Amino acid sequence: MKRFLLLFLLLAACANPQEKVDFAREHAILFFDTYKARTDWKAFQDLYAEDLVFKDVIFRYTYNKEEFINFYNWPDPLLEKHPDYPEVLVLEDLTTTDSTAMGRGYFTPFYYNGQLYDDAEHMRFVISLQFDEQGKIKRHTDFIEYPPQFLVGLAERLMNDSTATN
Repeated sequence: MKRFLLLFLLLAACANPQEKVDFAREHAILFFDTYKARTDWKAFQDLYAEDLVFKDVIFRYTYNKEEFINFYNWPDPLLEKHPDYPEVLVLEDLTTTDSTAMGRGYFTPFYYNGQLYDDAEHMRFVISLQFDEQGKIKRHTDFIEYPPQFLVGLAERLMNDSTATN
């Protein structure tokens, strides 16, 4: 009887691993579709778990959910979509496991503070997402190749940080 129960539990746990991959894929597609439309700030925020950990690898930021919301700041009036690009990003590849997703693509041209950012060579990304059991994003890591103009301030900040600690 114990062997039967153990075998049953083992089979049940391994019954359909594809469902878990589909679960992560479904939630990742929702994330990227919401992100690329960039029209529903509340819906975007609702994709995240309350215990979110967000990291931006290039800028070396680590934020909780509230800090992340302030950082992403979609309602920022200085940011404008380019009229020829209704979607703010293009997802070229999506890879998922049972609870994670890695999306690769690039950002489309946009305006910030009236300045056009259309350097397609420097607007690529890999975004890593980890989902909890409810499908909420509990870990979001950005690997973004920012345009060189964005990196000047970053270099100054990092140089100041390194001289402050030496």
